[in-house]
Formats: sequence, C-alpha cells, structure tokens
Amino acid sequence: MLFAIIALSSCSSNKKTVTTNFDPSNNPYYVKKEKKASNEVSDPKIQGEINKIIEKHLDISISSIAISPITKTNAGYHWKFMNVRNGRSFVGFSDLKFNSVTIKKNNKKANTQVSDF
Repeated sequence: MLFAIIALSSCSSNKKTVTTNFDPSNNPYYVKKEKKASNEVSDPKIQGEINKIIEKHLDISISSIAISPITKTNAGYHWKFMNVRNGRSFVGFSDLKFNSVTIKKNNKKANTQVSDF
C-alpha cells in the first residue's frame, strides 16, 4: 500500500524544466577555445610524421602521448609532448623536411606548483 502511494504521488507531482544561467566568462574552470594560430600546422601528413618520430623516440604507442599543437617557424616545426604514463615531457624541433630532428627533455623545476586558477 505504501509503495502504491509513493508511486502515485511521484507520478502526479508538478514537473518543471530545469534551467541554468551558465555564464562561461564568470566560470574559472571554463576553458575558452582560442582562434587557431596562423602558424599552427593542421596538415595530417606532417602530424603523422611527427607522431612517427615521437613513437620512435619513446618506443611506446602514440595513444600514451599527449601532443601540443604543432607550430611552423622560420626554421621548421616545433611541438611539445608528454608521456602520460610517467609524466615526462619533451620539446621537439625539426627542419621543414625532417632531415634534422632534435628532442629535448623538459626538466620541471622542483618548486613548480600546479593550481586550478
């Protein structure tokens, strides 16, 4: 009997649509997507070549890598990447034809603090 009363009262109550006043400009956790930089590379061939370089350097699958956007400079390409399994980060540089590739480990300072703000 109690179950029937609860079921009946839950079905007959007023239903209102939930609304929100979300304002992304007042939310510190909202990340605005900025316009793509004019020197950012979106060519899949170049991105694929850089993925191959990273996989060869770290000897792990590209699915375990986080890569920053690739930028084109006067001297070639520049990108950053991180092994998400162990947190090691690197910086990569290459000439325009990938003949000369340099990868440097990005050493974090001991007093670096991470914050949400």
